[in-house]
Amino acid sequence: MNDHILDLAGGFDTGTQASWRALSAKALRGADFEQTLVRRSADGVKRGPLFTDAPETASLRKADVPHLAERGWHITPVIDHPDIDRANKDILADLKGGASALRLQIDPSGKTGIAVATRSDLQRLLSGVYVDLVPIHLSPAPDNFETAALLAGLYKDRGDLANIHLGLGYSPAPKDMDKLYNLVNWVRSHAPHWKAVTINAAMPHEAGATSAQELAFMLGSAVAIINRLLDSGLKIDEILPLMDVHLSVSADGHWGICKLRAARMVWASMAASYGAADTSCTVHTTTSRRMLSKLDPWSNMLRLGGATFAGICGGADYITTLPFTEPLGLATPFARRIARNTQLLLMEESRLGQVADPANGSYTHETLSHNIASSAWSLFQDMERRGGWPKARDWFVAQINEAAKHRDERIKSGEIKLVGVNQFANPDVRQAQVLPRPVVKPKSGTPIDTDDFVTALAQAQNGRILPVPKQAEMFKPIRLSEPFETGDT
Repeated sequence: MNDHILDLAGGFDTGTQASWRALSAKALRGADFEQTLVRRSADGVKRGPLFTDAPETASLRKADVPHLAERGWHITPVIDHPDIDRANKDILADLKGGASALRLQIDPSGKTGIAVATRSDLQRLLSGVYVDLVPIHLSPAPDNFETAALLAGLYKDRGDLANIHLGLGYSPAPKDMDKLYNLVNWVRSHAPHWKAVTINAAMPHEAGATSAQELAFMLGSAVAIINRLLDSGLKIDEILPLMDVHLSVSADGHWGICKLRAARMVWASMAASYGAADTSCTVHTTTSRRMLSKLDPWSNMLRLGGATFAGICGGADYITTLPFTEPLGLATPFARRIARNTQLLLMEESRLGQVADPANGSYTHETLSHNIASSAWSLFQDMERRGGWPKARDWFVAQINEAAKHRDERIKSGEIKLVGVNQFANPDVRQAQVLPRPVVKPKSGTPIDTDDFVTALAQAQNGRILPVPKQAEMFKPIRLSEPFETGDT
């Protein structure tokens, strides 16, 4: 065996940026360099065209995630069919088909999720699930307090509680800070390996936020919750392990990688500012809803593949790939299988989970990650100067609306291309099947009604029902292709 490494660059002159710029100017033949070759993100971050150096950084450390083994990440389908028995079939099919964690979208009215209202409903839903092997997370919501009590109450007395991993998905509204402390304190005392609170930065993304705005919201809302819990007497190293983060990833795979790396960077900086011993965080990603189109749902498969790639290579711990028919209605078994297999192909055939932080050392990814992080941190500081979250809400929403308006104009003009929407649009698209949404009969009973989590657990145990969600949307979700679907272009 040879003892030396072949020098592939030997014999070639060392290039410089100046020489490259000179050659670029020659090729452009008088065209403006900035206008022709330089692209910028919605936050104004330069995306090239050339990176020849990068900030020094260590590989980004992920959090310790249960039951992950050699998988690299958890394939985490969202379960949302209103009918409980049908939702249970979806769960078992997903687990048999390669999923390793579950995300439950629960809505007792059945309008936006599984019509679970009581403890017995939840038992039916999770029948056949080996919960000691499968982490279960609630989709994050500001009204998850009672749902969290229902789920926690189902397993709190199990002898193998240490092997059961739940994410309660509580994303409290500002008025619910007493509920927050009660829930967090109970989880800390009884199941400190669970995730009690979720920072749901996917919300502003779906409303049109830029990457920096999404991460600034992540920081602002996390700081508001952390400060409230610190004021209640908890310590930072008791709080952070009980939190996780939800982010959306879109079809631009390499930009998504940089955004997720930037998210870990700014989270680590925020945690370090409090003196935390562990500055890592658990990250869930969901493929963006706003990028999906009704016009040509088959083209959504391309978008979902790019977004899933971003989640994997960006280091997400739990990844939800939505069915390609998500904008049309309830997914068929075929659409759910395609969503699972998108991840399985990348896991088992491309082997993407075998390398930690694959973008580490890439000039492009390292530079863009740092620039997104810098932009997000600056925006977060602006928010803090305005009183922090939620005092700066009106200002922040206005920022998002402006970004969404500018993006919408660029899509309508054709500057931003959407396959199947304003590029390669097919007037005769084969119909994609979805399931009819069943009519759910509301359950009668006394709702869980308390700000105390121990009392909520007892009420759930005694058969009280989940209240129908009444929380108004903090951010109004959009879809980028909507103007073309309504003819408003």
